[in-house]
Formats: sequence, structure tokens, C-alpha cells
Amino acid sequence: MSDIASLRAYYRTVLPYYESGLEDRGDLRFWESMARRWSARSILELGCGTGRVTEVLTADAAVVAVDVLVEMIDRAAPRAPKARFVAADIRRFAFRSRFDLVMMADDPMSHLVSTDDRARVIELIREHLAPDGRVVLEGLYRPAREATVVRACDVEERWEPVGSESLWRATYRYDDAEATTLLRSWTLKEIDRFRLAGLKIEALWGDFDERPFEPTSPRMVIVAKYRRLPAGGCAGY
Repeated sequence: MSDIASLRAYYRTVLPYYESGLEDRGDLRFWESMARRWSARSILELGCGTGRVTEVLTADAAVVAVDVLVEMIDRAAPRAPKARFVAADIRRFAFRSRFDLVMMADDPMSHLVSTDDRARVIELIREHLAPDGRVVLEGLYRPAREATVVRACDVEERWEPVGSESLWRATYRYDDAEATTLLRSWTLKEIDRFRLAGLKIEALWGDFDERPFEPTSPRMVIVAKYRRLPAGGCAGY
């Protein structure tokens, strides 16, 4: 199967459990504050899923929400009727408009394990940002390079390191289903991709309360701002 076919198969398995797994994240107030902090009038949300964050973003801005899975969009559209939903691969999206903010909750880039694919997404984001626009990415981050198992009331979550320092095999086991996917986490070194694409890192947080990122943080929240490239297109330092 192609990578998209594998991704669709994975999410079709987890979709019945998807919402319950996100109930306790406590991130909606954070995304709302990001949308209001810079008075964004237009927002592009990549990897919108079932519209949990989309609904919050539409309170004060025009939102275009993108997901590769039609099944996700079918659930998201009734939840956020003011948003415009588009089924597209985040490696290949294209819009005429530029946006004040690009938002990525729950790291849709984690499914992209190819260096080239991840670089391409960041380049596309810059191309779609308005002058002084920003991107906010909640990145997958794994503090320790070791296998872990977490059990909740209705799911067992297993993480196993694979090959390079940032690849993981994640397996979710439910009462009557199991789904496995390959994910790529973020490292401090990889953040340099934003600079190379012409984006300036404004903030690096370790959680939704905006505490500074540390090696033991549970996640990596990146805020980067559009900047004009010099002649020749090299971002430089």
C-alpha cells in the first residue's frame, strides 16, 4: 500500500475511539488564545481531524481546514459549519489566499517520516503565510528513547523506537481492535528546517501553558513567523 493508503487504514481503525482519546488534552483554550493573540482574520488549519480545534478557531476568524481523510471531514463539517473544509494531502495543498495563521494541532506532520516530505510541508506553509503571518505547530516529542506502554481504561498505547533517533512505532490496542503506525518525533536539530524555509522561530514551548521547552517536556510547541527571503532565496541566519 502507499503511505496514504496505510494512513487511511490506520485512521479507519481508530476513528471510533478518536474523540475519547482526545477528551483530556486540555488544549482548546490554548488554540483559542493563539488565534486571538495576533488578531488573526484568516487561519489555515492543517490536519483538522474531526474538527475539535476547528470549532474553536472559527470564533473570530475565517478558517480553511484541511485533512487527507474524507471520513474526518465528514465528522468535522457539522461541528464547525463556519469553516471551509478541503480534503487534501498536506504535502501538496495549494490555495490562492495567504493566511495570518497556520495551525497544526496534535502534529499531523508526525505521520511524515521522510525528511523531504517534512521540508516540503514547511516550505508550503511559508508560501501560504501573509507578511508577518505565523505558524503554530504542536509537535510530537518523545523525551526518552525507550519503549513505553501506557494503559488507560479502554486502550493500551505502546511506543517502540525504530531505527533513527526520531522514528517510533506506535500501537493502539482497544477491546476489539488494534492499529499500528510509524511516526516521527521532533528534535531540536530538526527545528532548523523552519529557518531554512524562511521562517523565524519566535517561541519554543514545552506544553500548552507556554512554559519554556526543556528536554523533559511532554511536547514541543513551535511558533515561527514569516520573513522575507533575501535575493537568491537563501534564508541565512
